[in-house]
Amino acid sequence: MFGHNVPSSNNGSPAELSRGSPFDPRGAGGLKRVQQRPDGELRELLIVELRRGSNISQRTLARRLGVAVGTVNRLLSNMVDAGYVQVSNRAVRPFAYTVTDDGQRYERRLVLEHYSSVLGSLRRLEQRIRAKLGELKSRGVERVVFYGAGDVMEATYRVASGVGLQVVGVVDDDPTKQGTRKSGLVVGPPNAINELEPDAVLITTLRHAEEIQLKMDLSLRSSVEVWEL
Repeated sequence: MFGHNVPSSNNGSPAELSRGSPFDPRGAGGLKRVQQRPDGELRELLIVELRRGSNISQRTLARRLGVAVGTVNRLLSNMVDAGYVQVSNRAVRPFAYTVTDDGQRYERRLVLEHYSSVLGSLRRLEQRIRAKLGELKSRGVERVVFYGAGDVMEATYRVASGVGLQVVGVVDDDPTKQGTRKSGLVVGPPNAINELEPDAVLITTLRHAEEIQLKMDLSLRSSVEVWEL
């Protein structure tokens, strides 16, 4: 483990700093709740911020990253100990941080790791989409309406033609999307589903699927199957 803290460059009291410090076990639960992104991504964003301006308080960094000040202090301490970041002048507040050559190489490695993670997630999503569309096809579905006009829908549309499904329409609850074109189709309101006469409706959003299921009209359910990815 890394041994020392970078003194906080904000004006908080010692008591405030100890409660927020990641090295104080009493504060661990709070930090875990605040920090939602993995450390690698936070380190990458932190280096980007330090390269934008060296004299910057930890409180400002925490606000930009959306985490606790103690989290920034811990990450900076780790990167100083590892030789990725240097504190140029500890007598000046806020501190002047410098990203070292090793830090720049570390940043490039973090970027590559992040891209690899994103690509892996996209591949898993495509496999999930392909499996669900194949299941629909095997059940005799030919005409399908997509419910949800976001990025997931566009990814699903690209796969649909490959499995022989005809996408006859796209609907969305968001009035700002209605009337716009997505994947060559005009997005309509949910009440347009009946007019499109699909064999099935596929909910093409991962975040609001349960909410959409609850909204679906009972009369529509009796004649059309409703599926989730």
